[in-house]
Order: sequence, then structure tokens, then C-alpha cells
Amino acid sequence: MRAITKTLLSTCAVCTIAQGHVARAQPDQSTPTSQDDQPRSSDDRHGYAWSDKEMSSGIGIATLLGGGVTSFTDKTARDRTSSAGGLWDLRVTLGSHIPLALDVSYLGSATNINGVLPGQSGTLIGTTVEGALRWNILPHLAWNPYIFAGAGWQRYDVTQNNFMPALNGMNSMDNLVEFPMGAGLSFRTGGFVADLRGTFRATTDQNLIFKNLTLSPTSNDFAPMHTWEASAALGYEF
Repeated sequence: MRAITKTLLSTCAVCTIAQGHVARAQPDQSTPTSQDDQPRSSDDRHGYAWSDKEMSSGIGIATLLGGGVTSFTDKTARDRTSSAGGLWDLRVTLGSHIPLALDVSYLGSATNINGVLPGQSGTLIGTTVEGALRWNILPHLAWNPYIFAGAGWQRYDVTQNNFMPALNGMNSMDNLVEFPMGAGLSFRTGGFVADLRGTFRATTDQNLIFKNLTLSPTSNDFAPMHTWEASAALGYEF
């Protein structure tokens, strides 16, 4: 009887030890196996990760349509046109939810022209295509302030005019290289985006509005075509 009892006790002890080894060998399935499997904490939303799991694109791709006001910074250009004109723009942002993004934009503008003589009028139409690098200060939060700078091409055309542009101290068209720079603030929720921004555009090699009439004008004889812009836009991102 004692032999049978000792045998049973020995068998139970062996089984207990074996079960302990098996339990230690199996990983804890409730614990994430990697950092990527862990949910993002609220503190991580303030970070600068180069991907965002909440966006289906991984980086944030946004398309926005908006409008605003624009004006020339030079007094001679403003005297020859109205003090402010309207603008419209279409912008695509690649990387709206990562630190560094690319803005690609098309802009149009329309500004009244003041003729030298009473009754003279026209419209100055601007067309701009530009790209800009954008630094998102809070890329993973709903409110995201940002700054940007870039370069582009700009064209102005005198249209709907009832005067000869040369007699008004102007050429009929101009092509410019322009350099946009500025700051903005975007609000994102559920894929929808609202955006406010201010932009200064510096230009080079202008030859549209005469500042000094001369037979052989250079770029120094034309009024600078630098502009400022204040605009708002709405769009969607994924």
C-alpha cells in the first residue's frame, strides 16, 4: 500500500513540474509583441512620427478648394490697379499628417485696372502654379499650425480693357518667377479639413507696370509685383 501511495505522489509531482514548464514556455498573448502593436497614447499625438495609422494613406493626402483676397505690396502697382483683388485656389497636400509635407497649388486672381483717363478700365488676370515645402508643427493633432516656402510660375494678362495698355503705362502681359512663403492653421476632423493661411509672394524680372518710362526699359524701370494673400479653404483628406 505504501508503495502504491509513493508511486502516485511521485507521478503527481512530475505532472505538476511539467505543467509549470509548459506554462512558462507559452508567451503571454495579452501582451503586445512589438511597439507597433501598442495603441498610440495621447502623448504620442504630440510627436513627430513619419506615419499616422489613423489615415488610410499613412501620411495624409488632402485636396482643398478656397478663395480670398490679394493685393500688390508696391504703391505704383496698387495705384494702377485696385487696392485689392479676389483669388481662388486649388491645393493638394502630400503629407498633411507628417512633419514635412508638399503643397502643390493652382491659383487664379482678378484685379481691376484703373485707366489713366476717365472711363478707362480693364481686368488684370493672374495665373499661378507653385510648389512649397510645408513644416507641420502639430502633424497628428486636430489643430495644426504650419509654415511653408517654395517657388512657382506666375503670369499676368490685361483683359477686358477699353484702352491700349501702352498708353496706360503697362504691357499687355508678363511672366514671372515667384517665391511663396507664409504660415497657416488647419483644423481636421473625420477627414474634413478647414484651412486659413497668409502668404507673401516675392517676384523677379517683372515687366508689366512702368515705374519709369524709358525707350530701353530694364526690370528696374517696372514696379515690383510682390503680393500678399489672405485666404480660407475647405477640403477632404485620407
